[in-house]
Amino acid sequence: MAAVWEAEDKVLTRRVAIKVLHPHLAGDDGFRTRFRREAVAAARLAHPHIVTTYDTGRDADVAYIVMELVEGTTLARLLKSSGPLPVAKAIDVAVQVADALACAHTHGVVHRDVKPANILLRQDGHVKVADFGIAKAGAGNDLTRTGVVMGTAKYLSPEQVSGSPAEASSDIYALGIVLYEMLCGAPPFVGDTELSTAVARLTAAPGSLRERREDVPRSLEAVVLRSLARDPVARFQSAEEMRASLMAVDSDNDEATPPAGLALTSASPRRGFPRMLVAGLAALLFLSVAVIVRSGDGGGSSSGTGKPGLAAPAGPLAEPKALPAASFDPYGDDKSENQATAGNVADGDPATVWKTSSYQDNFPKLKPGVGVYLDLGRNQRVRSLKVSATNGYTAEIYVADRPSADLAGWGRPRAAGGGGTFEVGGVTGRYVLVWFTSLPQVDGGYKVEVSEITPDYS
Repeated sequence: MAAVWEAEDKVLTRRVAIKVLHPHLAGDDGFRTRFRREAVAAARLAHPHIVTTYDTGRDADVAYIVMELVEGTTLARLLKSSGPLPVAKAIDVAVQVADALACAHTHGVVHRDVKPANILLRQDGHVKVADFGIAKAGAGNDLTRTGVVMGTAKYLSPEQVSGSPAEASSDIYALGIVLYEMLCGAPPFVGDTELSTAVARLTAAPGSLRERREDVPRSLEAVVLRSLARDPVARFQSAEEMRASLMAVDSDNDEATPPAGLALTSASPRRGFPRMLVAGLAALLFLSVAVIVRSGDGGGSSSGTGKPGLAAPAGPLAEPKALPAASFDPYGDDKSENQATAGNVADGDPATVWKTSSYQDNFPKLKPGVGVYLDLGRNQRVRSLKVSATNGYTAEIYVADRPSADLAGWGRPRAAGGGGTFEVGGVTGRYVLVWFTSLPQVDGGYKVEVSEITPDYS
């Protein structure tokens, strides 16, 4: 559809991605109109997990869209190079994608082509979904014609294969396919051709996740299978509902069962299909959507301290004395505060510390605050938090099921005070943020050193 260029916005001095339509499309007035309409619709989707659309227009015979430049890779490339993901990482990616879809669906935008190539993974683990509405622009009026399908064969929903219009539930089905692939290394339906791959979901059931991979919790298998229900009514009724179910996955739960009416079969789809069905679907049209991503190889942070992590490394739940940690400085120039030593606050060694910069003026005169957060590995009930740090500070404690790029995204503070042990009250979440709102004066400046942050949770 387009060539994608990295460029510099000279007015705002930022790097951007510019998608330039191929000439044969840019010369089509109808396509150009649809392309602009979908770009405008996507631009309304202001969300941390959606690639931002900045501008769209036409310069002589060049039609273009200007978008956020994402440093990193695609989920497709990661799966190809590394194979199946750790269970916790797969859940984390799916939760972020579901969050993006929930925002889009609320604004009446259906993606129609959710697949690993359209899921961008930033170097800090933050997920961005690309190309909202582009498949619709490519289809134009064909979307209303029975038997014409827009999308990618492996990730199409049954209703799309049957020629019905894509709805929000179609995106939920596609995310289920993507999650299955993240866990098993391959999607559940793969045939010899795109046509047989697409039709397989009408004639076969998905293979059992736990037969392919024993460490997949039964509760997670139940979430995946519900999202893959052939009948849209049997799926999650919203992306937010699917996200909440993913957040509630319990690795110790062995009681969950597949949704009613959904049987499990071997992973291999049937080779033969009813002749009339194949004939009726022979007119399938598939549109591969260009994805904007710049490879992160060699293009990381400009300093050894690295950029802030919006999502701490996902993986199996660590022991309480070895929890991943990340600095949080949304009001700083580089959004990071001594990130290289942030892990010292949860390494079990009181002799190692993380410290803030030394400020000439105290908070909130210079900026509202600075912080550091822990990743508990999965949602936990947090009862209290012990902070061992320089005396004289004040802080607020936040608990959230996912980190946010700004303080408002963490919700309301669960505790506040001047040090020692903070009683959180049993609130549930995966990430715990200590947000310093005032610093003690030390050696002529304002700073704090933190040796250990110890959560009490279960």
